[in-house]
Amino acid sequence: MPTRYLLLLCLEGFLLPSLHAQNVLQGRVTDAETSRPLEAVMVSVLRDSMTIDYTLTDADGRYSLPWRHKGTLQVSASMLGYGRQTHDVGKGGRLDFALRTESIVLREVEIRPGRISSRRDTVRYNLADFITEKDTHVRDVLKRLPGIDVKENGTVTYKGKPIDHFLVEGMDVTGGRYNQVNNNLDARAVKSAELMENYQSVRALKGKIDSEQVALNLRLDEKARDQWFPYLEAGGGLTEDTDGHPAPLWEGTLSALQLGRGRQSIFALKTNNTGRDLSNEQTLLATNVPEAATLPSLLDLPAFSAPLDTRRTLFNETWTANANRMYRRNDERTLRIQADYTHDFVHQERGNTQTYYQATDTVNLSEEADYRLRTDALHAALAYEDNSPTHYLTERLELDAACNHSHASQLGQNIETSTLQARNYLNYLRNCGERTWEATSDIQFSLLPSALTLPTERDDYAQRSLHTRHTASYLRKRNGFSRRLEAGLTAEWARYRLESPATVRTYDASHLGADLTPQLQWEGGRLFASVEVPVEWTHYLGAQQSYLLYHPTLYLRYQHDYHWKFSLYGGLDRQAGQALDLCPYLRRTDYRTLTSTAGLMPLSTTVTGQLYAEYKNTVTEFFATLTLTYSHGRHATMDEQYLSEDTLSLTRRALKNQTDTWTLKTSLSKGIFDWRLKASLDLQLTRHYGHQLTRTDASPALLQDYRYDLLTAEPKLNWSPLTWLEADYHATLSYNATRIGSDTHLPPLLNLTQRLRLILTIGRIDVQLSGEHYRNALADGTHLNTLLADASLTWKHDRWRVEAHLNNLFNKKTYAYTTYTATQSRTDWLRIRPRELSVKVGYQF
Repeated sequence: MPTRYLLLLCLEGFLLPSLHAQNVLQGRVTDAETSRPLEAVMVSVLRDSMTIDYTLTDADGRYSLPWRHKGTLQVSASMLGYGRQTHDVGKGGRLDFALRTESIVLREVEIRPGRISSRRDTVRYNLADFITEKDTHVRDVLKRLPGIDVKENGTVTYKGKPIDHFLVEGMDVTGGRYNQVNNNLDARAVKSAELMENYQSVRALKGKIDSEQVALNLRLDEKARDQWFPYLEAGGGLTEDTDGHPAPLWEGTLSALQLGRGRQSIFALKTNNTGRDLSNEQTLLATNVPEAATLPSLLDLPAFSAPLDTRRTLFNETWTANANRMYRRNDERTLRIQADYTHDFVHQERGNTQTYYQATDTVNLSEEADYRLRTDALHAALAYEDNSPTHYLTERLELDAACNHSHASQLGQNIETSTLQARNYLNYLRNCGERTWEATSDIQFSLLPSALTLPTERDDYAQRSLHTRHTASYLRKRNGFSRRLEAGLTAEWARYRLESPATVRTYDASHLGADLTPQLQWEGGRLFASVEVPVEWTHYLGAQQSYLLYHPTLYLRYQHDYHWKFSLYGGLDRQAGQALDLCPYLRRTDYRTLTSTAGLMPLSTTVTGQLYAEYKNTVTEFFATLTLTYSHGRHATMDEQYLSEDTLSLTRRALKNQTDTWTLKTSLSKGIFDWRLKASLDLQLTRHYGHQLTRTDASPALLQDYRYDLLTAEPKLNWSPLTWLEADYHATLSYNATRIGSDTHLPPLLNLTQRLRLILTIGRIDVQLSGEHYRNALADGTHLNTLLADASLTWKHDRWRVEAHLNNLFNKKTYAYTTYTATQSRTDWLRIRPRELSVKVGYQF
């Protein structure tokens, strides 16, 4: 760590505690008779009987309030069932409360327990009312919560939007890789889940700058806090290889979790070849982590995707390990150390037929390959944070390394890519009364060597960069107005090297940049308004070109009441591409694709407008959102497609064009307490207008208009009508239509996917039957119906768990589907996992 950072940390340790004590009022609220801490007590600051600030106590009864007031004020603590206490306070310091119980006289009413409660921006789910004996890990329970959903890759969404923070007892032990909690934490160890809207993770900015981030915080049962939970699982089974011969299956897990308020640990070692994706446990899912500078890759690995669940298509051999340790001191300072490693080998047999619709011709390209992809990836991080109401300091050191090798024998293609990236991120913020000063420093080194090997040639690419960005900002809030000004400087030294059998070429991608972002926010009761006008200048040294970009936005929000919220967004976005776009050289990206940007920077100006409405009612367990978005873009360049029997060339041309996109989205979620039911529906309708430039050997370059329509509906239902029966239904309906020019109308694609799972409990045994039905429309107007079925038995006793699975009962071997994109249709087929039998045994120590 640089010397200046160490000095800064030392000065902070000596000087800030005394200043902190003067500017913060903190303490603890307990029960006067039992001395137990009281959670969710409202501690309020009053001036002339009017509340001017407040906070709630945490699970340990502690509270903290920034003290920016002059004169003597009243501070009170109140909670239902306890008598209110009030004290006069003239400055920051420590103030404890010991509340005495107070009887409440109520009229005769019918009291009905609720699974969900809310207070201002926090929704609390009592997990004891949602959990069943069939739930193993915490992700199984989160799926049942109205308003919350868990995607296949583990992403947690609230009202259709991914959450920004995932916390356990207020701590982020995974650094945003929260699948490590979701897939390992025992569901019964969690007492409640708190969903916090408008969450401000930086305490010094609370009440100064608005935040629309969402945080999910898990509260543990008192008996589970600070306890170690080791878990061991091992299993095996039989499958068949590509030749139909028997092949072994294996699966193993060794994990240990210890989650408390002062320290937290997660250690895990996992392996399998059963198709269960383990690599997503190391995937960054939270959106609050400061983004690293992206270095565009010259080569991309082939991607595998299909409407099927990953466990159906993934032929893998995976080993993954992670170690996380986090310490917290006095609710403000935390230190997190983490490291994870994944070795993954994926084998996939697949093929496709692509049809390109030209103005004068139709071109078909076919491909069939047996892909093998090997990946080794390492991530390590060290993060220190001091988060107090008066200042904020974070220092993060990160290291990422990866090595990938893709081989396709039928195509004679090998792609190798490697990544080495080291990053240091420093952020310091300080409150001085009404004013707040902030500075950030981000330094990142990246190295990306890659190679494409074909039977007749080998292309080697090398990318190196040293990226640095520094910012300073000033914030002041007064009379409801928050005025913020941020200035930043960016510098990047970057070199690209392209080596082919005939030549060696280099490209200087270095650039300098400066940006200025004035921002104004106003909050007055139910209405909130924000205006932001970022202006950015970038100069590319190698190409000797400069660009002035701007991104003004206007945002209005109206909170009608607790239930209803409306917002309006408008923006004008002037964008440019990346340094790689100015590279003048033609390069090969796979065995039949050539790419050239011709040194043209893709400039575009986009106008966007959005209307948003939401409704929530925690009493009736109903959540709903509606979003209407329109964008109009004007672009200075287009990518021309040149097609022949064995070549696809993409060349950038200086040609003005425009695009228009309409999107309507809605998300509905409803829970019914008496039926133990959760139902949800996600809908999206998109219409996109654009242009495509294509040419063939038989025709010159022609500009085609196209319209692309997409409708998707995703209903879900989880129902536990009886203690011994649970039903889970999930369907996805999609409708695609493409019109090219005035003559070509591709047949609409209507695809339907249905998944039904039934779980019956007989004594200590859970019997699970599941089926999946896929109805896929193909490009020739026909339909393909695929039915897959699984069965499993689970026996649980004390700390033992034994599972037996029989997957793909009907032994389906292949699957096919068609997709549309702009002026192209594509039909893919792939091999899926055959019938498999496996047994595994788990023990919770």
